[in-house]
Amino acid sequence: MTDSAPGQKARELLVQASQHPVASPQRNALVTEAAVWARLEHTAEMDNYAAAAIGIKSALTSLAGTVQKLGSAVGDLTEHVKRSQK
Repeated sequence: MTDSAPGQKARELLVQASQHPVASPQRNALVTEAAVWARLEHTAEMDNYAAAAIGIKSALTSLAGTVQKLGSAVGDLTEHVKRSQK
């Protein structure tokens, strides 16, 4: 986990849980709540990864368009050179 608020909350709850006897209702409740907070952190991390992936896809799409334009320009230049050599 990172130092995010949900991750910090989960760690705090687990510390509290460790102070109760194993299988006690208090410990079980704290561990369950910690799991919820850990899941919230995981979901936030996955949202960040998804946003990054979308940004990368957009950049690659833009790059592909630029490469295609460059290829077309090179083709046009090649044709121009061929015509001027005749």
